[in-house]
Amino acid sequence: MKKSAFGKVLFILIIAAFSFTFYLYKAEPDFFLERFYDRIYSDRLEAVPEVLLNETPVFFDMTGEEWRIRKNNGQWYTPPNEPDNIRMSGYEPQPAAAVTSYENKLAVNVDKEPDRASLKIIETDSDEVVLEQQAGDLFNLPLPERNGDFTYELTMEWTRKENPYRGKYVLKIPVAMDLPEKFVFSAQKLMQGQLLEVKVCYADNPDDIIFKQSIYSKFRWYQQDGFLRGYLPTNYNVKPGLYQINYGIKSKGAESTQEIEIAEYDYHIQYLSIDPKTEQETRNEAAYAEYHKYYTPVRNQSEPSRYYTQSFILPVRGCLTTEFGETRYVNDLPTSYRHLGLDIAAPAGTEVKAANRGKVVLARSLTLTGNTIMIDHGEGLFSVYHHMLNLSVKAGEIAERGQKIGEVGSTGFSTGPHLHFMISYYSMNLEPGYFLVGQPITYENYQEFISSP
Repeated sequence: MKKSAFGKVLFILIIAAFSFTFYLYKAEPDFFLERFYDRIYSDRLEAVPEVLLNETPVFFDMTGEEWRIRKNNGQWYTPPNEPDNIRMSGYEPQPAAAVTSYENKLAVNVDKEPDRASLKIIETDSDEVVLEQQAGDLFNLPLPERNGDFTYELTMEWTRKENPYRGKYVLKIPVAMDLPEKFVFSAQKLMQGQLLEVKVCYADNPDDIIFKQSIYSKFRWYQQDGFLRGYLPTNYNVKPGLYQINYGIKSKGAESTQEIEIAEYDYHIQYLSIDPKTEQETRNEAAYAEYHKYYTPVRNQSEPSRYYTQSFILPVRGCLTTEFGETRYVNDLPTSYRHLGLDIAAPAGTEVKAANRGKVVLARSLTLTGNTIMIDHGEGLFSVYHHMLNLSVKAGEIAERGQKIGEVGSTGFSTGPHLHFMISYYSMNLEPGYFLVGQPITYENYQEFISSP
C-alpha cells in the first residue's frame, strides 16, 4: 500500500516537473535566465561574418550590428552584445586587404545568408563613393577600376518573415588596390556605325600608353578617376575588314595586340521627291555657308568629362521614315552624302526630349536644318535634333535627360513633320540605335523600339 502511494506521488511529481519545464519552454517568463537562451536558440543567434582575401581571413570592422530572435512565446528578444576584438571599432587600424593581382578574390562568408546586401566602395583620401550597388555575389566582391586605398561598406540584412530572427550588419573592410594597368575593349567585332570603347583601368598617365591603330586618326584619351577611356568610331566611311591594335605600357616595355573586326552593313537607298521651291530655298550657297559657320565648328570641341551617368533614351516616338546611313536620290538625282541619323515622323507639336544629360551648345534656326539643337554629352559625344517646330532651351544651358527641348516640326529642308535625330563622336556620325536600344533601328524593327505605345 505504501509502495502504491509512493508511486502515485512520484508520478505526480514527474508530471508536475514536465509541465513546469514545458511552461518554461513555451511561456518563458521574465525570471528565465538569459544565459540559457544561447542553448535554447542556438540556431537563431547572431550571424557570424568572415572576410576573406583568397580564402585567407582579413581584417574588418563591424560598425553596425542589430540582431533579434523570436522566442517560443512569440516575443522578440535582443541578445546582449559580447565584446569581440575582431569586430569591434575604436581601436588601432589594422592592415588593409592588399589586392595586387587580377586573380585576387575578395569574399564575405556568413553562416546565415542575408536576404539583402548592398555595397558601397569609398575612396579613403577623398571620401568619394566610386561604386554603389546591390551586392549580389558575396563570394566575389567587385574591385574598383583604379588604384588607391578604399573602404568597402557592406550592409547585410535579414528580413524574411518565415525566419525566427531579424538582423542588420554594417561591415567596413579596408582594401588597398595596387594593380597593373589593364586594357578593356568593349567588343572585338563591330558593325559599321558602332562605337568601340577602350578603357585602361588602373592607369592615369596617357603619355605612358602605347596605342597604335588605323581605324580613327584623331583618337585621344580621357582621364577619369584613375583610369583612361578612349573611343574608336566607325560608320559607312570606315572600310570593313580586320584591324590590328597594338597597345601596352611604355615604361614597362610591354606591348600586346588586339584584332578588331568591322563588319559591313547593308545600307538602303532612298528616293525622295521634294518640292523644287523648298529645295531651292533651303539648299543653296547661302544656306550651306550659314550651316558651316554656325553648325560645323560646334562639334569640334567637347567637354573632356561626361555630363551623363545614365543610358540614352529615345527623344520622340513615331514612325521611322529613314534609316541611318542610307544613300539618297532627291528628285531622281543622287546626293553626295549619306543620311546622317534617323528620321522619326510624328505629329507636329509632339514633345522632343533630350536623349541624355548634357550642355546645349547650339540652339538656333538654320535655313538647311530648320530649328536645330545640339547637345554636348562630354568626351566627344553629341546628340543633334533637326527640323523642330520650336526650341525650348538655349545655348549654354544644361539639358537634363528626358527634359523637353522642343517640338516636332517641318522646318528647313523637310518634307513633313518629323525629327531628324543624330548621335556623333565629334563630327563622325554613328548609328543612334546602338545608344538607344543596343542595335541598329531599322524598318523591320522600329515598331518594337520607337513606335508610339
